[in-house]
Amino acid sequence: MNAADMPMWNDLSSLKEHHDDLKAQIASLQAQLKIVKNTLEDMFTEPAMQNLAQQGKDFGSTTVTSGEHKITLDFRKRVDWDQEALANILDRMDPDAARHYATIKYSIAEAKFQNAPPEIKALLSEARTVLPQGVSVDIQEKG
Repeated sequence: MNAADMPMWNDLSSLKEHHDDLKAQIASLQAQLKIVKNTLEDMFTEPAMQNLAQQGKDFGSTTVTSGEHKITLDFRKRVDWDQEALANILDRMDPDAARHYATIKYSIAEAKFQNAPPEIKALLSEARTVLPQGVSVDIQEKG
C-alpha cells in the first residue's frame, strides 16, 4: 500500500485514526508473537541446551528438529569487563600485545557535555561530531 492508496491523507483526523489503528494492530500482533516465541522457548530450551553442551558450549545458536520442523534457538551472551581490573592487566602487558587485544574508546556523556563550562565545552567540541539517527513521528489529539 502506498500514499496514493490511502484515502484523505490530507485529513489529519483520518490519518490519526488510521495511525492509531495500525499501532493497536502492531501491539496486538507483537503480544501474540511473544506468546508463540515463549511457547517455543519452553518446548525446546532443554534439548537445545543439550545440543550446545555436546558441542562444549554454553552459548550460541543451535537447531532442534521436531517432525517436519526445525527450531533454531540462539542463546546470546553479553560480556562485561571490570574496567579497573582490565586497565591494570593491560598496563602490565607488553604495549604491542595490549594494543592487539584491547580497544579503547573515550566518550563524554551528553548531559555532562551540555552542562560543562563554556571553556570546557569549546575544548571538547573540537572532538565532537553529531550524526543524525533517524526521525521518530507520532500524532496525538490535543487535550
